[in-house]
Amino acid sequence: SVQRSSEGYVGGAMGQVQGRSGLDVDLLTKLSAGLEVLSDDDLLSAAASFLLKRPSLKERLKSRLLSVLDFEEPSVASPKVLAEMGGITVLAQTGFASPRIHCAEAKTGHAMLWTTPPGLLLAPSGVDGFPSASGWNALRFPTSSKLELVVNDGGSNWIKPATGGNFIADGEGLWILRNGQLQRHEIRDGQSAPAPEVAAPVVKMDSCPAGDALKIAEDGGILVLFQSGWKTPRLHFRLGQADHLPWTTPPGQAMEASQIVGFPSSSGWWALKSSKVQSLEFVPNDGGSQWLKAPGGQNWVISGPGAWKLLDGRLGKITRTAVAAPPESTPAAPPTAPAAPVRVASAAKVQSQVAMPGLSLRSLSANLTLRELLKSKGIAVLYRTAWSNPHLHGRALRGASAGEWTELPGLALPAAPEEIGKELLDGAAGLAGNTRLYLALLPADVQGLQFVFNDGGPHYRWDKAAGGADFSIGEEGVWMVSGGRFERVQPPPPAPATPEVVSVSRIAVTISWQPLPSGVKGYRVFRNAQQVAALSGAVTKYVDTGLHAAHDFAYTVAAVGTQGILGACSETVTARTEDAGKPGQVSALRIAKASGKGVTLEWSVPEDNGGAAVTAYLVHRDGKEVATVLSGTAEKLTWTDTTVTHAATYSYVVTACHLPTRAELREKVLQQRAASVAPEEHDFLLDVPEDLNLGEASPPVTACAVDELEVGPCKEQLRVQQAEVQQKKVGVVVFYKTTWGRCYAHCCARQELGWTAPPGVALEPSSCLTFPAAEGWMVLCLPYARSLEFVLTDGGRSWDKAPGGANYKVMTPGVLLLHNGHLDGLAAPPQCPTSLTAKAVDGSRVHLEWKCPAEEQDEAPVKCYRVFRNGRAIGKTESTTCTFMDKNLFAFTDYEYSVAAVNRQEVAGPLSESTSVKTELPGQPSEPRNLRANCRREEGHLTVHLEWEPPADCGGAPVASYEILRNGMVVSLVEVSSSRLRSEAAEAKPLDPEAAAEKRWVRSTCSYSQLSWFKDALTWDDTEVQSGESYAYEVRAVQLGPERAGELKKGGLVQRCGSRFLDNVLSDVIGPACEPAQVRATPFLDAPKLGEQRCVITFQAFDWDSHKAESWYNVLQGLLPELRTAGINVMWLPPPSDSVDDHGYLPRKWYVLDNHYGSAAQLQELICSMHEQEIVPMLDVVVNHRCASLQDSAGRWLKFEEPDWEGWAVCHNSPAVPGGTGAGVTGEPAQYAPSVDHSNPRIRADVSAYIHYMMEEVGFRALRFDFVKGYSPQFQRDYVRAAGSPFAVAENWNGDPNGLHEYVRECQGTMAVYDFPLYYTLKRCIHSNNFEDLNCNGRLAGIAGRDPARACTFIDNHDTYQLAVVGGCFGNNEQVLRAYALILTHPGVPGIFHWDYVRGSHVREKLLQLCSIRRDANIHSTSQLNIQASGQGIYGAIIDNKVALKLGTGNWSPGGGWQAAVSGHEFCVWIRA
Repeated sequence: SVQRSSEGYVGGAMGQVQGRSGLDVDLLTKLSAGLEVLSDDDLLSAAASFLLKRPSLKERLKSRLLSVLDFEEPSVASPKVLAEMGGITVLAQTGFASPRIHCAEAKTGHAMLWTTPPGLLLAPSGVDGFPSASGWNALRFPTSSKLELVVNDGGSNWIKPATGGNFIADGEGLWILRNGQLQRHEIRDGQSAPAPEVAAPVVKMDSCPAGDALKIAEDGGILVLFQSGWKTPRLHFRLGQADHLPWTTPPGQAMEASQIVGFPSSSGWWALKSSKVQSLEFVPNDGGSQWLKAPGGQNWVISGPGAWKLLDGRLGKITRTAVAAPPESTPAAPPTAPAAPVRVASAAKVQSQVAMPGLSLRSLSANLTLRELLKSKGIAVLYRTAWSNPHLHGRALRGASAGEWTELPGLALPAAPEEIGKELLDGAAGLAGNTRLYLALLPADVQGLQFVFNDGGPHYRWDKAAGGADFSIGEEGVWMVSGGRFERVQPPPPAPATPEVVSVSRIAVTISWQPLPSGVKGYRVFRNAQQVAALSGAVTKYVDTGLHAAHDFAYTVAAVGTQGILGACSETVTARTEDAGKPGQVSALRIAKASGKGVTLEWSVPEDNGGAAVTAYLVHRDGKEVATVLSGTAEKLTWTDTTVTHAATYSYVVTACHLPTRAELREKVLQQRAASVAPEEHDFLLDVPEDLNLGEASPPVTACAVDELEVGPCKEQLRVQQAEVQQKKVGVVVFYKTTWGRCYAHCCARQELGWTAPPGVALEPSSCLTFPAAEGWMVLCLPYARSLEFVLTDGGRSWDKAPGGANYKVMTPGVLLLHNGHLDGLAAPPQCPTSLTAKAVDGSRVHLEWKCPAEEQDEAPVKCYRVFRNGRAIGKTESTTCTFMDKNLFAFTDYEYSVAAVNRQEVAGPLSESTSVKTELPGQPSEPRNLRANCRREEGHLTVHLEWEPPADCGGAPVASYEILRNGMVVSLVEVSSSRLRSEAAEAKPLDPEAAAEKRWVRSTCSYSQLSWFKDALTWDDTEVQSGESYAYEVRAVQLGPERAGELKKGGLVQRCGSRFLDNVLSDVIGPACEPAQVRATPFLDAPKLGEQRCVITFQAFDWDSHKAESWYNVLQGLLPELRTAGINVMWLPPPSDSVDDHGYLPRKWYVLDNHYGSAAQLQELICSMHEQEIVPMLDVVVNHRCASLQDSAGRWLKFEEPDWEGWAVCHNSPAVPGGTGAGVTGEPAQYAPSVDHSNPRIRADVSAYIHYMMEEVGFRALRFDFVKGYSPQFQRDYVRAAGSPFAVAENWNGDPNGLHEYVRECQGTMAVYDFPLYYTLKRCIHSNNFEDLNCNGRLAGIAGRDPARACTFIDNHDTYQLAVVGGCFGNNEQVLRAYALILTHPGVPGIFHWDYVRGSHVREKLLQLCSIRRDANIHSTSQLNIQASGQGIYGAIIDNKVALKLGTGNWSPGGGWQAAVSGHEFCVWIRA
């Protein structure tokens, strides 16, 4: 351990105190001793209190707890000790106030887990020689040995390597980050080296002089002119394009305000000059997060000396014409950082601009009105915006002269006076939220104005005219800019004529008026000087309702102009309402709720209150007044009758009244109104005559004092339940089978009662014998419901609805069955079968026979019969036949049988009378089933793996072992474990293979599964095989012999069911051998990897019609020798799993490998042959989506097999099949099949297990992932890594190389991609005979030019060759050969499409020749490409100085020392002579 030293630190074993001074050590030692005596609770309390007082410590503790890395502040000050300690210490010098390190630990075979952005806060440095005052900060990672990192300021400023990417600390020790470089701290002669003086790369341009641009450029070098609205643009650049040249430290060098003639700084021009450089690669930015890149996200490149300007997103060289008359237009805004919308004045106009005064605004009066503004002289601009600080950037116009533009951001706009906003009615309505109205009042001498608006900066947002032009005003007046509209404000409309009173009632007045001839958008109606209505311009009549009787009302009308300006009001018209009358009937009286505890009524106020207030309601029950309900101010009223008897029926009516009839309530109401309403209204209510007090009673409503959704008990006998509902004519009973742990019915008995609160009424486990709870049956028993509308739920996200997403509906009382999405009334269950007999055929089989039951009128026909052995259901008949053969039994054993009839609704009747039988002498077991054999390499040794299933019939005694025969000779004996024999014998019954199939995945005869229930017991590995030899294997079942039977009895096994088979077993009872399984001992090839520097040529071994062959796998067998000879070494096979469609891209059962391309056995034989021919099989991994095998209880296709999934595996927003309850789709949802929820850990485990099985058991060695856009790249990356990181390619159909490059980055380089950008470019070039686009600055177009190790190039595939969206197939035979000549000689991993391979013998011959050339020259994915020519009619390139290619009609050759190897129409390939 490290002891105290002159540096002032102390280190030691874990638990010892460390500090920087003696005082610190003593203090910490005392504190540690004091803390030891505290209890856990006291210690936690003290820690929490301390954290609350030290926020910085609290934040650091939070970071430590949440971080994916173990980190700490360096506890020592010596650089030497830090360099020699374990782990990694990072010292970084920055100018940031609070620098952070965003990092991840790099471990082989593990996913990189990055810190949460912006990362961990670096601590001020206390390391000797690296003072925090000089900007040094530090952090230590004690358990890390390799880090990938970047540093930032906690915001948008990041420090990264000049070459891009991230910094990498590759090893333990002390690492120094300074001036954009990361270096390991060195120890020299046992001492720490001084702090590294890492010189920042000298990347700098000169100051720009004033003068003419072309004259300055004549001095040599490059002059860059850039027009922008940024406050101080910066140029991030390097002086050339070579990869080794350094870049400036981001954000780069600040540009200077331009002094170049014709490019004034007042118009937003900036400049930089370098006298020596001949080329420049650069990106302008605002010094923060806004960067202006070239189209396609590229850097700008200047390839030669001269004066260059960047304007409107275009980079061009300045000529004498351009200087004489620069463009008179506002530059277009960059995509991420809009430039200031300023115009570049021509040289001819500079003098007139200088002579004009600057633009300014007049002050505003707070009481200024719109009418006054319209009468004023000069120009005024009203602007409606949500910006909090809008500015007007513009210049004054006088005839042909124009003033200077305002300095950015322009003139701050004051808010418009409040009165103007009120007069602009539509403006006021549009000012909701944070929208405001602003006013620019210009001086009277300003005759015209050219302008735009902005938000005040610093990263400007601009508001311009249509098409991005400037706004322009050429005459005085008031103008409005709002929502992109620019128009002159017109005077308000005149006042309409005096309105007329059309009709008057107790509660309403109707008025009308004459319309104005034009310029009217709408009308406003005012009652007693208060606005009561806003109407459209086509409406000239208004009904004012809800008025008091016997009252006078004054009305005026005002017009609203088309611009939303309110005009003057009309003359007033007066109307008086009629005298008061009786209130009308209450509205919408209904039973809101009923139960045995009470009945709740609900109603609404009368539509006609009689012209006076309604203050009370009288409630009558069965003709007697039972309550007076005071109205208050609510529109809906309720009252609950609590004096009810359970299940009794009552009739209710409600009557409205102006005042309560009871004196004490009337006095109470009058007192309340006296305190709350105007005196004249109070007096008016007193004047209502008594005979007008009560209104008309409502129609009666009837209620039963019981909750219709009250749950009752379910009867044991289905017939009793049905009889009860039929007799009472009330009740709804629904039986439902589910796997949910809890089930609820969200339901509604009647619409007026409303729906239950979610999740609803809980279903109970069924007590009905016909639908036992043990089988998953639940019941909803509502004995008082007469109808029901419902859906079922598990209380969470899972719902069961009727087909089409509708609700289930029950219209009449009854007993119903809900099954597979269908709700049907239940017929009476069948009667029990009669005359059941059982006869022992031998020691393992029993024959049953019975008579069918009688069928009554209300019963559904019998569909089949369910058979029970010893009280356990063992199977059912296939039809209505009344016989059944039970097999696989034990000899000398008593068995009891009974039978139940099952109708077409799957409802079983009662069990028949039971019968017993004793089995006889045992016989031979039948042959084992489904023997499978495949070859694998385990721990470097060649092994043949066997797997089989037990015989269908044991013969009367347990199968205790299996003989393994190789080429007809017994080579091994596999024994069944004694524990299994004991468990089977204890119950006197073997494990029935057919019944056991219910416990495992249902599989076809020749499928391959590693998850069968018999996997551990019934497998055997043959390690004594020779490579290249063929073997035939058989398996025979051997019954339990006397010796092992004795061991079982000695072990205390007690035979049950009267069985004596252990006392009567025979020796050496061996059954027949199964069908032989043939296998050739060929080891699997090693899985290829991305980026290997060896020739790889892939072959897509199918097209869209391949499935039509009798066995496509057998067709491919015949192609293998020819393909191998030509050098093709990877074959992409069609999807191998069982599928809904013929092509395999709608997979259903992953582990069932029989499909339209052939059987599983044929697939296995093909893969073994491929390994022999050294051709790697590539698996088509289709896991984005999956089709179900069965419907669930709601009739939805959401039950999956092999592996077994349900609705939880499907994304809840998958459009193909609704009802999934998984998380949301993490990519593009599939429209044709359910999208799989890859965020579910179980799904990911199943996908990884499937891929592992297909590679290790079946023999695939490379992966192709289908439709990767459907789910997140992080899952795809994890699947590839879980498989051992083999060669993997993704079908990411994207023609944008940036998008594909980003996808590869998100996969962290584990996945290659099909080069769709090159496909589109090459197709276009060959068809046009113009190859210019193939050359991207010396690199090949597409991903092959950016990341060739991860570019899989192709000409067509099973999609592109037959889809109209890409124009069909690539081209004719000659065009296709030219394309293949390029990809088979160039970097990347080329692929040949089977459909192209069989186009014709001429094409086939040329393709094989091209493949041989690539193989012999060992052209690989990262071979060196040198493009010699690319243009109209010609493309020439040399690859690895071994192969040369020419395409097109033009002339080109590689020169001497080459010889033509293969040629065709408009192409030639040379190899070295």
